[in-house]
Amino acid sequence: MKFSEQILENNLNIIKSYSSDHIFIQDKKYNYNVIVPPENSIIKCNKNIKSITQDFILKNLINNANFVILASNNTECIDKTPIISKLNKNNIGIEFMTISSGCSSHNILVAEKRNFISFFLFN
Repeated sequence: MKFSEQILENNLNIIKSYSSDHIFIQDKKYNYNVIVPPENSIIKCNKNIKSITQDFILKNLINNANFVILASNNTECIDKTPIISKLNKNNIGIEFMTISSGCSSHNILVAEKRNFISFFLFN
């Protein structure tokens, strides 16, 4: 089997490293809540895990994204059912993940050129 190296564009928001309280993207450290599309500008998020709602997520979708990663170290503190129901009614999938899983999934979806958005909620 022959493997070929995948070359990714420089403007993609690949997560270079992370910990439970920050992520590094394009040589910048984000230690506050952010909304990260696959490319273009990263947006500061003024919500925390306990105050995020389905309407806030829908309002912040970019480029008709059809999948959402919501990454936090404590997703157990929110009622996921209304968020999942409302997004599914709008044909949008959502996964609640830890920061670690969210970073890995984000990078895979970026490499696959998928239409999604990630919310990284540290506080």
